[in-house]
Amino acid sequence: MALRVFNSLTRQKEELRPIKPGKLGVYVCGVTVYDLCHVGHARVYVVFDTIVRFLRRHYAVTYVRNFTDVDDKIIRRSTERSEDPLALAAHFVDEFHADMAAIGVARADIEPKVSTHMEEILRFIIELEDKGFAYRVKTTSTVQDAGDDVYFRVKNMPAARYLQLSGRNLDDMMSGARVAVDERKEDPLDFALWKSAKPGEIAWDSPFGKGRPGWHIECSAMAKKHLGITFDIHGGGKDLIFPHHTNEIAQSECNHGEVMARHWLHNGFINFNDEKMAKSVGNFFTIRELWPYCTGEALRFFLLSTHYRGDVNFDVVTSCPSCGVELPPADQTELRCSACSQAFTREALRQRVRFPNLEEAERRIQYIYETLARIDAYLKKNAAVDGPSLEFAFSQPGEPFHPWEDFVDAFDDDFNTPKAIAALNDLLRVTNLLVSGREKELTTQKLKPPVRARLLSESRGVLANMGALLGLGEQEPTSFLMRQRALRLKVRGVDVKTVEELMQERAAAKQQKDFNRADAVRATLIELGVEVRDTPEGVEWSVL
Repeated sequence: MALRVFNSLTRQKEELRPIKPGKLGVYVCGVTVYDLCHVGHARVYVVFDTIVRFLRRHYAVTYVRNFTDVDDKIIRRSTERSEDPLALAAHFVDEFHADMAAIGVARADIEPKVSTHMEEILRFIIELEDKGFAYRVKTTSTVQDAGDDVYFRVKNMPAARYLQLSGRNLDDMMSGARVAVDERKEDPLDFALWKSAKPGEIAWDSPFGKGRPGWHIECSAMAKKHLGITFDIHGGGKDLIFPHHTNEIAQSECNHGEVMARHWLHNGFINFNDEKMAKSVGNFFTIRELWPYCTGEALRFFLLSTHYRGDVNFDVVTSCPSCGVELPPADQTELRCSACSQAFTREALRQRVRFPNLEEAERRIQYIYETLARIDAYLKKNAAVDGPSLEFAFSQPGEPFHPWEDFVDAFDDDFNTPKAIAALNDLLRVTNLLVSGREKELTTQKLKPPVRARLLSESRGVLANMGALLGLGEQEPTSFLMRQRALRLKVRGVDVKTVEELMQERAAAKQQKDFNRADAVRATLIELGVEVRDTPEGVEWSVL
């Protein structure tokens, strides 16, 4: 099955055909580094990290992901903190890498910064001016040597091409709130390529005078330098479709007369309780704010459980800081509990949240690692022999069992990670039946341990390959499960030591044949959210 991707430009699935056989150039818009990353950033970079992992199976991929380290927000934040703007940006680049590492997102092959690509940016603007697509206007700045502002002349580009990606129409855009009003511009749609220096702002020398680049020009210049005039895939969140990606296309294609990127991929939004994430409504969460509630792999699993083009909805359950009752949306908006009439701050409210989706994702990650641990334990005790494959052993008439093929087919169909996860779950189910000796629920014969070990060895390899593409299950199982268990107990307000003492008490009661006492301890553990399992290998416990 050929890989097909949904192209936002044409609004249809197309077969991916590399410009250069065996090679792919991928550019994804990076963050503006003035603050910690939020959950929306996690969505973008988990999506494209997973896509690139899959693409590398067949192609030599050059993955470029930029950092915007020159921007209005960075300048404002650095002024507030009395800090050099480039130093502030460098700090948050490091923080970005730390956050991404926690969710399994690898560094890109090339991570260019605006501040180190000023030569390429200026050359690009000059080329646009020479071709009549850019014009200068006198600055309003009071800075000496500030020079001119430079704008892109949108009307010189065919309107149909300019509007193709966004699907908008000119009338709506002219009246839209996102169109900047500046009487110096020839047309309201024109956008800044170069901004003249303002008092107290960082600036660079240029043929137009001192200043700094506009937002959109940076990606056009950096993509050209590192991937060429035309490259294979350009990605980012769908919030970038207009104006950022629309204006990138305008700059690049007007300058070169060629297509900028063959395929445009955009991921969906992050919502909390069906509302778009926003600081103004208090449902804005940084990635680090989730670590008291979940592991990085659980967040990654949850984000991949929805197709990348769809919106992801977090269910957030909030309780009253005073009486603990679950709060309806109206109470959260008014910051007052209707049950106990107590008022509270938004910050206090944010300390009383639960994320049911992440809790379920955590259970799924636990299931993956428990399965891997069981396979490893079985294979330590049982040597494998030559025998049937998983497909031969478990396929039924009209129901073939080939989870790896199903998994890859899902990725080939526009990177359909929910279907890929379904194939993973099928294999996990069969594997757990195997490792517990219950394979007769799926086949007609009881297998001998060496044959079962052969099938489990195959399963272990397939699970590793699936996990490598999804970014899941790549850690050592036993140590991961211990860390995860401690975190999940902490979320419940339970200490690991308390559980271990109860487990010892239960074991002592069973040894003394005091089964009533053992059952009572087990019931206490269940109340704490702990499941106890008696297995042939010994007693296991995990968090429900």
